[in-house]
Amino acid sequence: MRIIATFSKLAPVRFVSHLDMQRLFQRAFRRAGLPLAYSQGFNPHPLLSFATALSVGYTSECEFFDVTLTEEVSPDEFTDRVNAVLPEGVRIIDAVDAGEFKASLTPLMLSAEYDVTLTFDPSVDKASIENAVSELLGGEIVVDKKTKGGIKPVDIRPMLIDFRLLSIEGSKARFALSGKLTAEGGLPPELLFKALYEKLGVSAVSSVHRKIIEMDWSMLK
Repeated sequence: MRIIATFSKLAPVRFVSHLDMQRLFQRAFRRAGLPLAYSQGFNPHPLLSFATALSVGYTSECEFFDVTLTEEVSPDEFTDRVNAVLPEGVRIIDAVDAGEFKASLTPLMLSAEYDVTLTFDPSVDKASIENAVSELLGGEIVVDKKTKGGIKPVDIRPMLIDFRLLSIEGSKARFALSGKLTAEGGLPPELLFKALYEKLGVSAVSSVHRKIIEMDWSMLK
């Protein structure tokens, strides 16, 4: 059977890499005594895959993975057994039986929403931030992005859905951010922030929490 699960990755493990998260879950499944299915070949590995990677340092409450088991285990039992052995900061929120659905989760992704806090140095007033955001939304946002062909200038504006200042207190400004997240790629938040810093003439430390990944679940039907 195949299980699709939603999990959270919070502050205690925000600096754990995507590869280490994969290893963490593989160890958790083994400790939980789950009947994992393995790939064929000279180097068999558990049939586990993630919809997308989360940038190191980010937190999230909406990450997705799927895992294949050789025996039937109810989603509730799966959740309870795995959560009992996961470390602080990682929890399975929900799990479902995927039935006969075999396709990858990655093509189902549409977009993502983030809660962002930027701590500016030096502080920036509200009007300056709102003006800079308005300028970014009003035209191209060309940034240097690492691609398979090397570092290239890329306009990320088509990937940006919404970017709004929610509140400001001292040097800390809180934003709502949403952007496309698809199999072909997605909005790189840090590059957007860099473009904002350049307009404001300051630097900042970012704190990013992914709240929602919008998925096209109609493909499951």
